[in-house]
Amino acid sequence: MRGLNASGGYAIGVLVSVVLVLSLGGVCDLVSAQYAEEGEFMAWYNASMTQIEYDALQIAIAIGNYDCTGCEAWAGSSYDDATRMLSELETYEVSADLQPVKTHVKPALEDFQEACYHTEQGAMMYDAAELQSAASYVSRVLTQFEQIDALGLVPPTPTAALKTLQENLEQAAEMVGGAHTSSPTPTPRAPGCGAPVAVGGLLLIAYLLRRRAE
Repeated sequence: MRGLNASGGYAIGVLVSVVLVLSLGGVCDLVSAQYAEEGEFMAWYNASMTQIEYDALQIAIAIGNYDCTGCEAWAGSSYDDATRMLSELETYEVSADLQPVKTHVKPALEDFQEACYHTEQGAMMYDAAELQSAASYVSRVLTQFEQIDALGLVPPTPTAALKTLQENLEQAAEMVGGAHTSSPTPTPRAPGCGAPVAVGGLLLIAYLLRRRAE
């Protein structure tokens, strides 16, 4: 009977061990999957920040060169980049530690998308109000990015490029607004100048007709 009890205790011990191993294995698989998901998110995040930095600098350069066509083109393609990144962001699940990063990234991308839209419209229509709206949206992107940087969980965001873009947009808005408000004063014509010119023309025609008749 004692041997039977010992065998039963041994079997229970083996069963408990198997259950623990299986449980630990499941936990390890879950942790591994989570790390893999966060690794994918970090790769996406780094690529997205690089793209935003590139787009912002290209738009800023076009503005600095007074290249409305280039500015419009870069703003349009950057809008498409932001739209794509917003769609991709929704596919990632992150841990509680990285959730604040994702929380700030979404509105930052939305504001960058709006900044690109208003930049495109401002360049297309030479509109100071649109360019100023674009600068305001870039300022909002900077606020979100500065909060991400304060977390210290991910590599730094491209704030320098965005600040350059904001400054160039504000300068362009000021320049375009000034160009629209200052119109050249027309030079008044001297009174009576039109009549002598008209009379002189008629006399010349009469003279030519007379010569032809002779």
